[in-house]
Amino acid sequence: MNVVKLKNINQLKDYQLQDYKLAIVSRNPIAGADIFFEIIKKTQFQLSGKISKHSCYENIKNLLSKTFPKHLQKTQIYQSWLYDMSIVSEVFCDIHKGEDIGFFLTTRRGCARYHVDNVPLRLLVTYSGQGTEWIPDTAANRKAFISGAPNNEIVKDKSKRQFIENWDISIFRGGSNGLLHRTPDTALKEPTILMRLDCKSFFDEISKKLEA
Repeated sequence: MNVVKLKNINQLKDYQLQDYKLAIVSRNPIAGADIFFEIIKKTQFQLSGKISKHSCYENIKNLLSKTFPKHLQKTQIYQSWLYDMSIVSEVFCDIHKGEDIGFFLTTRRGCARYHVDNVPLRLLVTYSGQGTEWIPDTAANRKAFISGAPNNEIVKDKSKRQFIENWDISIFRGGSNGLLHRTPDTALKEPTILMRLDCKSFFDEISKKLEA
C-alpha cells in the first residue's frame, strides 16, 4: 500500500500522476480554533453545494452564511477558517483539472463499518473531533470486507489502525481497491466538523438522487 506524508498542500496537485493510495498533508491548527469550533458544534449542521475554483471563498461563505450567528462570522478565526477551506478546495480543483467540485461540511458522521468510497478520489479534513480511521492493506482482510463481515473480522491487527489528525488534509482513492476507512467510535457519538470534497460528477449524481 502506497502512503505518503507531505508538508506542503501544493504537493498534492500532481496526485493523479502518482500511485499513492493515500496522501496526508500535516498541518497545525489555527490558534484558538479549538474553542471556536466547540461553540459552533453546538449548532449541528449538514451543508453541501457546488463550488467553483475561481470563487471558492465566496461560494463557501455564501453556503455557510445562514447557518452561524453573525457575530461569529465577523471573527478573525471564522474568516481564517473560510480562507483555509477555500485554499484546500482550489487545490482539489487543480487535482481534478476542473472548474467545479462538490463541497460538504457536516457535524454528523455515521460510517461505522470499514468501507471504500465509490469515487475516484476524495479529500477530507477534520477540523474538530477525531479524524478518519483507516487501516493499511497489510492489516486488513479484504475477503472479509467483501463478504460483508463486521469490523472485527476485517481488521487483522488492531494495533495497525491509523487516525488522521485534526487539520491534516487526507486525499485517497476509492473504487474496488480503495482505502479501507471508517468513522472512529468517538466521532459516531459526538459532533465533529468534517469537510469533504468530491469530484463534480459525484456531487451531481448525489443531487439527482436527492431530487428524485
